[in-house]
Amino acid sequence: MSDIFISYSSKDRPWVEQFAKTLGTYGWSVWWDRNIPTGGSFHAVIRQELKAAKCAIIVWSEQSVDSEWVQAEAGEAKRQEKYLPIKIDESEIPLGFTQRTYQSLVSWEAGADHPGFSQLLKDIERLVKSPPQKIEIGSKPWWERVHPLWLVSPPTLLATIVVIGLMLWPLSARVQVELTTERMEFEVGAASQGTTILAGLDVRSVAIEKFTTIAFEPQTLEVADPAQYRVETDDFPPSAWRALPAASAKVTLAAKNHARHPRVTVEGLTTAGQETIHLDPIPVAQGTHVMLESRGGKSEGLTIKVAGQGAITLSLHEPFKLIADHAQVSGFEDSPFQQHDELTYRITLPERASWIEISAQGDGPGISPTFAPKRSATTIFGAIPVTTLDFTRQDSSGGRVSALTGQGTITFPDYPHLGSVPVSKDDAIGLEGLDRFMIKEVSLSAQHRGMRLFGDGMAKQIRTKTGQIPIQSRRLTAFDALWHDARLAVLLSFGAAVFTMSLGAYRLWREFKRR
Repeated sequence: MSDIFISYSSKDRPWVEQFAKTLGTYGWSVWWDRNIPTGGSFHAVIRQELKAAKCAIIVWSEQSVDSEWVQAEAGEAKRQEKYLPIKIDESEIPLGFTQRTYQSLVSWEAGADHPGFSQLLKDIERLVKSPPQKIEIGSKPWWERVHPLWLVSPPTLLATIVVIGLMLWPLSARVQVELTTERMEFEVGAASQGTTILAGLDVRSVAIEKFTTIAFEPQTLEVADPAQYRVETDDFPPSAWRALPAASAKVTLAAKNHARHPRVTVEGLTTAGQETIHLDPIPVAQGTHVMLESRGGKSEGLTIKVAGQGAITLSLHEPFKLIADHAQVSGFEDSPFQQHDELTYRITLPERASWIEISAQGDGPGISPTFAPKRSATTIFGAIPVTTLDFTRQDSSGGRVSALTGQGTITFPDYPHLGSVPVSKDDAIGLEGLDRFMIKEVSLSAQHRGMRLFGDGMAKQIRTKTGQIPIQSRRLTAFDALWHDARLAVLLSFGAAVFTMSLGAYRLWREFKRR
């Protein structure tokens, strides 16, 4: 039950809000806000509040004199003998309500003396039967309303709050990752300088998939008759080769049918095992997805897929052989054997244009370089910023399983107390939320049966999965960082103590000076 009910037009709400707050400072309860509880009837709630109030102040203004709600509430207040009218502008009070005297609050301001407001307080006291008691709100700052002892002792409380907050505040930890895998996928991050480059490679051969066109400018070009292929020696006799005169300076290979998965393989023609093909460096933009997959756990080859990469070039300074499977060649005056799905070409490029250019599909290209045999280890890439790392593959049922081929470790070089996280070859592992994380080295090694990766950087989340049981990585909090940095912890504790002790000393000094 409220002491005072205020009836007003919603257009006068700013003025009424200040007026209601001022009446509240005299110790009376005021109902003025027409926020109706959920499910409540607007008419029923107002009727109930008006009936329960001890007096009803009707705010007459240019807006309220035409309000049927205000007139209805004024009529009910008159009937219940609790009607106190006020005017806040020079508008005329509606007929039927002019027989009663009113108080003019046209120039009233909160906190200032006003004769009409003073008389209104007396009228309210008469109906409410409770004298006004002026309540000062917000007159003292908080440190003057708190007992001095509470300002002397907060260091303990503050320290407790700080410690709990630090224990709940997760931090990213710099990790070092060393793993052996047959497959990895990562998203390229922002390079500190320039553009990220996948370094060039010297290889024995390169298989190309997911391409749109492969273009080059040949100096000499020959095609082998498929009918003369010798299975036992995997080659063609000299009589099988036919020279092709180019109709233009550029020759282009395009897929006959992408559904048949066209593939082109480029091989060197020099001494067996010699690496005569150079895969030029591949610039990759931030956000590009790169997939690396070793072939059969050997050190001789792998597959590289760069999603969304527009073009890749191969440098070839020596004659080479090109095997086109389900790819159609254009740019000849006469192109024999085009009815065959697989054709083999011998090509020599001029020194001025000793490369072939590969245009890729949207989800490609896919290139599979093969290195010279009997190499103990082959360094592929390094110095690559990444934001995510994934070491899983898809099994026959479509599920994600581990792609690891051996044991690995994850360590925390800045926080040795966290120990290390052993990673088994059955763990499907992924790193997310990487920041300033760099793949330092990726190498192929027959000894490790796959690709050996070494990386270093900040990681917010490391997850592994053995079977169906997820394993959360070591959890690092701000408290761990402070606990293992003694100088920072002491400095923070000293600052908190000095701050709270200073507040207490100032409050005690004020109390002593007042006495």
